[in-house]
Amino acid sequence: MPRVLLLDERILADGRHAKTFASVAGDRVQISDDDANGELSVHAVERVMVRYGRPLAPGIALDGEALALPGGFCLRRLRHHAPVDAEARDYLVWERPDGEPLAAIATMVTAALRYLVLRLAAEQHPQESEA
Repeated sequence: MPRVLLLDERILADGRHAKTFASVAGDRVQISDDDANGELSVHAVERVMVRYGRPLAPGIALDGEALALPGGFCLRRLRHHAPVDAEARDYLVWERPDGEPLAAIATMVTAALRYLVLRLAAEQHPQESEA
């Protein structure tokens, strides 16, 4: 399994491409991109995935890159073309030792994780965020 997982790619307002990555930092999950760099607990990532994720439909293969996390959890990036979509979309799949896998659109989950990282950074360094 890779040590770094690409969570999402997007085009910024100025036309630049941005990518957000996750990696393991001890017992925490490191979220990093051009604007957000910080660590979240595995529990925080789980709460986001439980909030936004839905059970993975039967018959969808768990393939694609995955990041093994402490506690037996795994975060996987999955490209899937659902019958209702015009083209394939990227999903993040949360594999947990005590439940069925949950899937959510990668862009939505990544935005929530980035928000948490930015919010924690602002709380830890309030003077810098006000400047």
